[in-house]
Formats: sequence, C-alpha cells, structure tokens
Amino acid sequence: MSEQDLTRISQVVSQDLQMGDKFTFECTDRCMGMCCQRITIHLDPWDVKTMARYLEMPGKDFLDEFCGFETVPGSWWPVVWLKHARNGPCVFLNQDGKCVLYPHRSRNCRSFPVGRAVRVSYQGDTPEIEERYFMIKRMHYCLGHEGAREWTVGEWLDKSEVHTHNEMCDLYIELVSYVDQKLNGRAWMSPATAKMITPILYGPDMLRAKLSITEKQVSHEEFYRRRIKALREILTDMAAHLGFGPRAGKPDEDGLTVMEKIKRILTTGVK
Repeated sequence: MSEQDLTRISQVVSQDLQMGDKFTFECTDRCMGMCCQRITIHLDPWDVKTMARYLEMPGKDFLDEFCGFETVPGSWWPVVWLKHARNGPCVFLNQDGKCVLYPHRSRNCRSFPVGRAVRVSYQGDTPEIEERYFMIKRMHYCLGHEGAREWTVGEWLDKSEVHTHNEMCDLYIELVSYVDQKLNGRAWMSPATAKMITPILYGPDMLRAKLSITEKQVSHEEFYRRRIKALREILTDMAAHLGFGPRAGKPDEDGLTVMEKIKRILTTGVK
C-alpha cells in the first residue's frame, strides 16, 4: 500500500480486527441495496473475470458496459470500478434491492462490512504479504449492525466465501508491487505499456480464442494464474531492455518474441 492508500483506508476504518474478534451484523430488507448506491466499488481482474463469466460476456464487453476505467499516472496500472454504482444504484440490483450477481459478486462486496488491505514488501527476491482487516465505518443508512447475529471475523469471511477472491487479488497485488519495487516500473511504464497489459488482465476470452485454449484444457482459475505469470515474465523482459530489474544487462537466451513467450506460459504454465 502507498501512503495515499493508507490515507484513503483510514477514512473508512472504524477499528482494526483480528480473526477471533466478534461483531454483530445481519442484512435487513429495510435497507437492502442502500449500500450499493453512490459508492465506488473497485474491481480487480479476478472480479471482472468471475462476473463476466457468469454473465457469459467477454471481459472487454463487461468493462465497456459496466465499468469505469482509468490508468494511474506514474505507475500506469489500470483501475476499474462499477460505474453505475458510483453515480446511482448498481446496475445489478433488482427491484427488491438484492444483487442478481450475489453468488458471483466482487471481493469487496463479499466481505463488507469487513475490509481488507494488503501491503507487499521484499526481503531479497521473496515477497512478504502483510494483510490488515478492519471494520468499515458504519453508514447512516446501514441497519446491519443492529442485527442480533454474532460472528467472529473468521466466521464472516468463511461465510462470505471470499478466500479465493483474496488469494487471486493477492497474486495481482504482488505483480503490481514487483513491477514497482523490483523493476522500478515508474521509471519506464507508460500509457503504451498499460494498453499492452490490459487485454492480458481483463481479456482472457480473447487470449483463449487466439490460442485455442478451452476451459476443459485449462480451468479459468489456472488460466488466471498463468496470465499473471505471463505478465510478470514479459514486464521483467521489458524492464531489462531498458536497464532495470534482475535481468538488466543479461542476454535473452531463449530468443522468443513477446507473443511466443505469452503463448508458452498460457498453454503450458511454464516460463
């Protein structure tokens, strides 16, 4: 997390939490859907993948129809959010205020009112992931905290089935941190780089079609892992050509093009 991220988180945190800490929360029909209006719901690549897959839409079409999208100046990583929810009710709310995507909802929607922040640091080449759980400050319209149902934080996260989402999000956060900390990405990343990596992050359907890889051959979860691995490899090579990262000054021994490397990783899982 950057200092800016920490500042933003501090604005919505009411208290830090441990797995055994208890709280009461129970959604009620009286405020159903109020938490999904005029709110910024950020999505990571795994969120987009699971939601688009459920809707049987290509990732690019999902982004175009349902998401706001921008790249962060300096780091040039894409930031994605549900655009309808930011300006009004989320487009996926039905007339009863309930989510039509509920079993496939995003990571942040799953864990609410518990939030999670992650910091990645490096000791040599080994990444260390530090996670922090916190209770999001209560909104005036939310009546969930008045419910009688008691949970531990661990029970809430289990019930929310958020663990796979967190794991996949961490793979992405680790990639972003690797490029920033180990490849000095801010010195060479650019809008052109962002344009190149966006289809790999958010367009798995296009990659599957181009390489003729079906879900029967490679599951959507494994394909996601391979896409992250492919991006790490390609960005490491790009940094090396510009004099940054662990491969700077070293010859490229395999002689493959960028697309050939991507194809090898996505089809075999081997770098």
